[in-house]
Amino acid sequence: MSEKTFDIALADQRPFFEIALQHGVRRAILTSAKLAAIEAEAPKGIVQIAEAFGSKYLRPEIETARKRIVNLVSLYLLETSQGDLDVAAKLLRDNTFLSLSRGGSGLLKALFALPEYAMLGKIEAKGRVEDFLDVWSLKEKPAEYRNALAHRQANAVEIAAAFWFGEQMGIPRAELQEDDADAQAVVRTAILAQMLGQTDMHALNQIAFAKLLDTARPKIKGGKRRKLETDMDMSAIPTQFQALATRVQQEIVQHDLPKIQDAAIPLAKLVHELKDRYFISDHDMEDTSEYDALVSKEWSKLTKGRVDIDSLITLFLCITAGSAPKTSWSERAAKIAVKKFRNEGFHPELAVAWIKQHAPHEKQEGLLEDWENFVEESQAYLLDDWDHAYSGALRFLDAHCHIEKPAKK
Repeated sequence: MSEKTFDIALADQRPFFEIALQHGVRRAILTSAKLAAIEAEAPKGIVQIAEAFGSKYLRPEIETARKRIVNLVSLYLLETSQGDLDVAAKLLRDNTFLSLSRGGSGLLKALFALPEYAMLGKIEAKGRVEDFLDVWSLKEKPAEYRNALAHRQANAVEIAAAFWFGEQMGIPRAELQEDDADAQAVVRTAILAQMLGQTDMHALNQIAFAKLLDTARPKIKGGKRRKLETDMDMSAIPTQFQALATRVQQEIVQHDLPKIQDAAIPLAKLVHELKDRYFISDHDMEDTSEYDALVSKEWSKLTKGRVDIDSLITLFLCITAGSAPKTSWSERAAKIAVKKFRNEGFHPELAVAWIKQHAPHEKQEGLLEDWENFVEESQAYLLDDWDHAYSGALRFLDAHCHIEKPAKK
């Protein structure tokens, strides 16, 4: 039965059970004896369902149960017959009404068992199947079931593919589950690594991911990029995962390769923009010097590993003053900077622009906040025209920056 025929069968807004029943009577598929059997069975099923979801003694519960049993039978008939009314009528003829209801319930239980999200955690917090049936047995639009089924089946394929690709990268299944990894992120990581020629596939931490992108940039210009888009070998990928792999590859080509290729995007920003789309294993961020040196070369060159707030505020002030960027100042250099601020204006936005361009992306928000707080407090001292000897300004800077005191003789 074609999808078109299935859609035609749904044009009638009545429950599919009712449509199939009337069709069976018109075509003499259902006898009067069968109709009598359905009439006898249906009340029993309604009472059972009312008791399962509430109370068999309350009239509103009985009415709701009637809707549930009709929906369950309709769901089973529609999905099993694929909209073929002759097949649906014969199912009514050859099966008890209660068994058809149980068939619909079975379809919903199977739907519940499929993953709602394409995540690799050990246990998905789904809730109770009874609560799921309570909601779904009242849904009257068959498209809702079909959409949910297609979505969850796709999730199941992505999860299976992620475990397979993870195995190819040497990532233990337990690690993927422990991290509750996003299935498509794992697949995307493996596909990108293969596209960029990383034959020794393995789990990537943030440093390894940055190195992969940095190394790839000169390789994907012009014709080389077009070659990446067409030359990936899918033959080694299991057949059931090839459509997913092809879709992910095309998504990488359209979304990620242009960014990787764009040399105007700093490596730190590139990693920040892409890393949530890929599976990046845990990385100890307490010591970020190696990562900072890789993705923020200008930052590493000027900070020389000094990342305490006093050193950084000194650096930002140097940039604002247009003087040689350093993490410490002599009193003389600090005094010259203050004089320049008072004569030519204080422009903290210069440091803001430098931070956004050169600082490691993960640190930028905190750095900008620290700088904003400093600027707000500093102007009362740096721009105080009554402080002719600069003593107040220097005391303030000494408390917030690294000021080298002249050696005592």
